[in-house]
Amino acid sequence: MKRQYGKIMQRIAALMLGVFLMLGSVAQAAVNTALGDIDGASGDLEDSNTFELIASTPTLVKAAFLTSDGTPLTSGARLPAGTSIDFLIYINNETNIDLVDIGIIDALVGFTYVGGSLHVLDAQANCSLTLCDAAEELNIYNVTRIAGVRTDGVDGDGASESGGTIEVGDNTTALNGTQDALAKRVLALVFTAILL
Repeated sequence: MKRQYGKIMQRIAALMLGVFLMLGSVAQAAVNTALGDIDGASGDLEDSNTFELIASTPTLVKAAFLTSDGTPLTSGARLPAGTSIDFLIYINNETNIDLVDIGIIDALVGFTYVGGSLHVLDAQANCSLTLCDAAEELNIYNVTRIAGVRTDGVDGDGASESGGTIEVGDNTTALNGTQDALAKRVLALVFTAILL
């Protein structure tokens, strides 16, 4: 039992480290205003040029849920081989800037992907804070697995699965379509995998 537990924990650790994010642009912006005047007379020129300054990269989050009942799984959970798990990968874009041409790669280690289970959705409103809370994350999961667009093949969609690797965007796989993370929205993927 100890040996099996250690093996499962290694697989989960490898899985959690296996998600990579590539961006054509970055997020977490702060509003800045350029002030102006003509020869010291501030009334001669209206303050203008409100723009967003990109300050840091967005957060990519991966969470896991039991497929059977949607129970959230935490690090250290003990699971028997053959357990069906739904994985949620998402970006909470709380800025006013579209993140254009993103790329996400998730290589499944110790799991077998369940064909036809990949769903992508970018229509949900962003979470109230930079990091989504547990209730918001559960909502993202439930809405994406029901309303998300199904996409498996490498056929021009924004995401695909091939050989146990989930790939989002055309900068990860040339035959994928471009995938953006829209401003004030959550880009989410849900897929199912079986623990080996």
